[in-house]
Amino acid sequence: MNRKKHPLFFALLVALSFGAILRLHAEKVFQKDGKVQNAKEIRRDGAFIFLKLANAEGGVTETLVPLNQVERIEFPESAALAEARQLWRGGDAKGVLEKTSEVMNSQRVYRDVPGNQWVDVIRLRLPAIALESGSQAFEDLQKDWTPTGDEDLDVAFRLLVAGRTDPAGAQVARKALAKPGAASLAAGLSWLDLGEAALKASRWKDAVRCFLSVEVFLPNQRLLQPKALLGAIKGFIGSGERAKAAALVEELKMEYPSTPEVLLAAELLR
Repeated sequence: MNRKKHPLFFALLVALSFGAILRLHAEKVFQKDGKVQNAKEIRRDGAFIFLKLANAEGGVTETLVPLNQVERIEFPESAALAEARQLWRGGDAKGVLEKTSEVMNSQRVYRDVPGNQWVDVIRLRLPAIALESGSQAFEDLQKDWTPTGDEDLDVAFRLLVAGRTDPAGAQVARKALAKPGAASLAAGLSWLDLGEAALKASRWKDAVRCFLSVEVFLPNQRLLQPKALLGAIKGFIGSGERAKAAALVEELKMEYPSTPEVLLAAELLR
């Protein structure tokens, strides 16, 4: 075959010869009998997992492993999940939802298999879903939801459901969760909702207290921070404390420059 006429084909052959393509999808399957399979690809079908394994001849052998013989699967972190973590650190809720969508779909069928990345994905997506109100992502999550075993995530999910099905009950739960020093995701979401309610009622000091509680007690919940800072800015402006609002605008610009809250905050000060 002519290399010049078929450059893509020859490039593919070169990549395959060095393992540059297949290794991107490698997973380790640890079996209960102590055997470890280095799979190039895996696929689940009911109670079985199909594995594609490299053989001694340089080809690929397919084998079938019952799920009840699997101790755990070690999934490599995908590029999309790594990008989602970076977006999460930058406070980009919409970006997190977009980047984790494919990973969520691929991990859905492995939710009951030890080693899955399902909870890791939910930990990124749940606060993003809470912030992107009205998102189809919430309805999709409801269909897929099973308790994660992470109490913080499970409580936060129940709070989101209650907010849509039992607003009065959710309000009671928020007030119970939003206590000084609380560091749960559910508490953070509660403070945001209570802060928004205080803004609507022109209770500026209460609003500032709620929003700044998110910043003080949940600094590691990065997705919540831009909304919390914006809410505190609104509260300070409402109470006539523009200097304090301006200081938070600068903090928002420095910490979360790519978020829409930056533009909204700047507009508030004009």
